[in-house]
Amino acid sequence: MNLIKLNEDERDCLQELMNIAYGSATATISEILDAFATLNVPKIQIIPAVELKNYLKNKLFIKDEQFVATQLLNGDIAGENLFLINKSSAVNLAHEFELDNEHINDNELFDIVLEITNILSSTTIGKLAEELDTTVSFEPPSIQKIDSIDNLDNKFLEQYQQIIIISTELEFKDQKITAELLILTKDESILWLQNALNKILDKY
Repeated sequence: MNLIKLNEDERDCLQELMNIAYGSATATISEILDAFATLNVPKIQIIPAVELKNYLKNKLFIKDEQFVATQLLNGDIAGENLFLINKSSAVNLAHEFELDNEHINDNELFDIVLEITNILSSTTIGKLAEELDTTVSFEPPSIQKIDSIDNLDNKFLEQYQQIIIISTELEFKDQKITAELLILTKDESILWLQNALNKILDKY
């Protein structure tokens, strides 16, 4: 399958939609934590699925253990969300949930990261689906701890030839929490998304 490419208008349209979707997610998380959060402007890239691990290696430069939460998406926007947060940020996140540092274990961190993943995923993708006049369903998220991207267990990569990556960094500067949210959309959904974007562009 030839690599699908978004033209400049399609990319700009998708970026604007993602700004809206991520803005909604940021507001939700900020309200829950009662803290100010920022999300960087989303970056959009289409790559062969087999290149994802190298992409993450170059982007994340892992120096600390990472919690990686994944959530499958079903519908016209089908694929997977990845939420990556290092352990020190996860511990700081736990503090915002008023957990005692001396008693925080990995299972408690897993629960918190999964909760944040669920909120970010459902809010972001739900808002994007609303803007595109479609619906999406979500599988329960799962989580793993890794110390290298090579240890990322991701069956998603075995199923699709290419993926569109929509990524942004979530940051609570005062709380020293940073994390990365990536939306990976599978082949046929890229074509559906491209058509949906052009329907929007045709209206203007």
